[in-house]
Amino acid sequence: MTPPESHLVHNIDVWELPCNHTFKIMGEMQYPLAQVAADIATRLCPGFDPSSITMRPSSGGKYLSVTIEVYLETREQINALYAAFNAAPEIKLVY
Repeated sequence: MTPPESHLVHNIDVWELPCNHTFKIMGEMQYPLAQVAADIATRLCPGFDPSSITMRPSSGGKYLSVTIEVYLETREQINALYAAFNAAPEIKLVY
């Protein structure tokens, strides 16, 4: 048996699709984190509106939290988003 890939969503069967879903993405302030997240979401979610992105810096100013909302239609789309977010070196955490 092969181990599951780290970017695959393990509880994917509980997602009720289609649905709107909010992702929180965190990374260091020095990177264009909102642009990276928007590029990924635009590529994988037709109809994604980059103007809906919100950002919040950490209290110390070193990190940035980016919130995006996407419309999800398939389980493959969910896994592709998590894989792309996890592959981006600018992104430290996604949930």
